[in-house]
Amino acid sequence: MKLKILNETGHTELVVTQKEVIDQINEHPTHWVFIDGEMVSRQEIPQVSWDDVEVVTLTQAIVGGQ
Repeated sequence: MKLKILNETGHTELVVTQKEVIDQINEHPTHWVFIDGEMVSRQEIPQVSWDDVEVVTLTQAIVGGQ
């Protein structure tokens, strides 16, 4: 599957296995996780059917307000 990691300088795209994507999710604990365009909570990650996933996007959490 494709993994996109977004940050302030742009993004990185990788082709990864299920284990590698889970490792990346764990290595970016403050990032939001989107699976095929839909935001997924970290509690839902163990129930994901990875065989059906095409794109995982990790993006830094957005904090609004003052």
